[in-house]
Amino acid sequence: MKQIICMKWGNYYTADYVNRLYNMIARYTTPPFKLYCLTNEPEGINPAVEIRPCPVLDLPPRMRNGGWRKVSLWSKEVADLTGELLFLDLDIIITGSLDGFFTYQGQSDYMVMRNYTTMDRRIGNTSVFRFTAGSHPDVLERLLSNPQAMRDSYSNSQTFISNTIKSMDFWPDGWIRQFKVHCLHPWPFRLFMQPRQFRDAKIVVCTGHPTPEELASGKWESPWYKKFYKSIPPVKWVRDAWR
Repeated sequence: MKQIICMKWGNYYTADYVNRLYNMIARYTTPPFKLYCLTNEPEGINPAVEIRPCPVLDLPPRMRNGGWRKVSLWSKEVADLTGELLFLDLDIIITGSLDGFFTYQGQSDYMVMRNYTTMDRRIGNTSVFRFTAGSHPDVLERLLSNPQAMRDSYSNSQTFISNTIKSMDFWPDGWIRQFKVHCLHPWPFRLFMQPRQFRDAKIVVCTGHPTPEELASGKWESPWYKKFYKSIPPVKWVRDAWR
């Protein structure tokens, strides 16, 4: 059984994001598979998605609804789940087979996407990673021992995780593309040219804005004074894939 897990907290992403993720997984994964969603807002989510409660962490208010929430996955217990889990963020676009993410073996039990915006540093982007439920509980323990100190020391949760888990390994280059790094044309070409599409990519990750929804519609949320360079036409290949 291929086990996939995602998280939805707050109202930043709607149930539609979970449902689209399930649809993409179903198109690009050889069965059997299960998608688990850790959430406390299950309304509107496809019944085929298995719901589990979203962990609550004792964190300062500014850390409760950001990426730091994902550190809860390094608990000694992840709901009632066991074995290997493939975590996928909700703001991704699946464009190729996911089967390799369940079989590829690196040098570590923590397989993670390379963070392409910090190539000079060994940092994993936690948009896509595989781990074993209950492994490396020291990550969560370290965070909870002094959350504010960890936030002051690390710019974000994935930098903190990369520093704490020394034995991590990256997915093969080419499997995952980071939209703003690989697909987006430089200004002014992005204003009218379709973003690059990589035929060998299995996943395209959208970090922040533009979201998959914005890419499909061509509406990049940004302040008015940034519109002259944060603009993009509707992306046809995203519209075809993100459904």
